[in-house]
Amino acid sequence: MAVEYITSRNLVDLIYETVRLMNKSMAHHGMRVSYIMSKMLETEGTYEKYEIADFMVLALLHDIGAIKTDDVRKPLTYEAKNPMQHSVYGYLFLRYLSPLEEQSKMILYHHMDYSKTKDMDYKYSFEMEVLKVAEIIDIWQRSFGAKFDYRLLEKYSGTKFDPRVCELLAKTIQKHDLIAQLRDNSYRQEYGKNVEFVLLSDTEKEKYLKMLMYCTGLKEEQTVSETVATIYVCRELCRKLKMSELDKNEVYYSAMLHDIGMLAMPTELLNAPRAFSDEEKNLIKTHVEIMEKTLENKLSKEIIRIAAGHHERFDGTGYPRGLKAGVMGKKEAILQISEQVVNAMEAKPYREAHTKEDIVEELNNGIITGKYDGIVTDTFLKHYDEIMDKAKQKAEIALVTHQKLLRNYNQVYANLA
Repeated sequence: MAVEYITSRNLVDLIYETVRLMNKSMAHHGMRVSYIMSKMLETEGTYEKYEIADFMVLALLHDIGAIKTDDVRKPLTYEAKNPMQHSVYGYLFLRYLSPLEEQSKMILYHHMDYSKTKDMDYKYSFEMEVLKVAEIIDIWQRSFGAKFDYRLLEKYSGTKFDPRVCELLAKTIQKHDLIAQLRDNSYRQEYGKNVEFVLLSDTEKEKYLKMLMYCTGLKEEQTVSETVATIYVCRELCRKLKMSELDKNEVYYSAMLHDIGMLAMPTELLNAPRAFSDEEKNLIKTHVEIMEKTLENKLSKEIIRIAAGHHERFDGTGYPRGLKAGVMGKKEAILQISEQVVNAMEAKPYREAHTKEDIVEELNNGIITGKYDGIVTDTFLKHYDEIMDKAKQKAEIALVTHQKLLRNYNQVYANLA
């Protein structure tokens, strides 16, 4: 399980880095809102440090829905024009795919006026109102610069914002010099100290890692369905090759996160209905190195090494390093074969799906030329139908999850609207 491979602090850092891959401005905004919220709850004085740290993770992810619903290259537009869209999708994403099921409703209402939410019977109503103020303070102080005066909030006390929270903000600013720390970026050090108190169970870590995998589907749904299918093929090959539990787990987490670097790729390129130019191919290839940098010092070196080899080939024709058989083993071979066959079986905007005959021919030729590891590839070919039929089912389930989110999004949005 994930507890052996990543600490709670490293997982929070990985969450931040994953959001940063999708949009730097959103990640920085999330961190600042997380910091503001933590200092406000600290000033309130009734929270344990680990409780504050949990709300910091939620604040870090509060705008995650905008990746799906808005043009995140224009942050002020998606925050101001129609924030309900990303509030609804973010709420559903966290509700179904993260350990924050109970707290996720805070995201749903974090742009709604206090006058509409003040009578809500909700366990985290107060923290929700704190999140609202924390977010608007960051937006205003970034927009108005030196002209920003937090007392502007008083104008909206009792209408847009909870009067208790407005008073709490004033106390927090006076006690912690909040705005100055935001302006000179010294808040980052305090943020780092506070997230050290995040305490995640093994189950929570596993769910967060799967959530990060599902983040790839926010940009391009097929990416996450392919990852899910790749995980299954890897698991089956590990089982049939009688790999140790340690090796199985290392391959599993490598498969889960091997394509996280694709989040940094332009969506319009991923969906281009044509073959890529050489320049575009080279850009796409950088996703491996981006993945390595994202996972560095957060997961074990072995997991990162396996993941980084998913486009390498045993004859040295792969990328990014052109590695050969002598420096790779079964674990790399399993991920390479799994990723290759799943990628081939899926249709792309620029080509049709490959047939079973095409895939089998490619793999047999690869054994002959030394492109693929012979034992791993032969094992896969012997069980092709059994493995691939199930892998396709797993991929379809992943797509159904996104479709379920979309259906629920339309329903919740319509009800709120």
